[in-house]
Amino acid sequence: MKKFIMLAIFSAVSLLACNCAIGRDMVRCDYYVVKEHDLSHQKDCVKYADSINKNSMYAKASWYYLLGGDMKKAKENAKEALKIGHHFAGEYLGFVYLIEKNSKEAKKYLNDFKQKVKNIDYVKKDIKTLKNIYKGFEATKAYNILYGK
Repeated sequence: MKKFIMLAIFSAVSLLACNCAIGRDMVRCDYYVVKEHDLSHQKDCVKYADSINKNSMYAKASWYYLLGGDMKKAKENAKEALKIGHHFAGEYLGFVYLIEKNSKEAKKYLNDFKQKVKNIDYVKKDIKTLKNIYKGFEATKAYNILYGK
């Protein structure tokens, strides 16, 4: 019985430590990359995305891969999220295509996103974030597609 209790305690502590590391990666990404535009911490975004991707959180993983600079994984996860009806992942996929200078695909996914997601006002903040991270990001084009201005 004593071994069982010790094993249970060890397992609980290990699980908490794992979750703390995951949370730490997210906080570092959100603070350093998003807020401070410090791209030396993009690896934290990718580590967090890898962690949540294991739990099939494709849309959220896509956003963090995008913040982390891994366009391939951002694209793959956004497509998986769209397959299961998470329409807001179309935003991320559209942004990946804008970063890759593929306006045709970007427009396709951003227009689809705009039609299927009711309130897209929050996207203005995402556009600003990506403009600060990716100097070549066509923020004006994204804004025009989504808000028609």
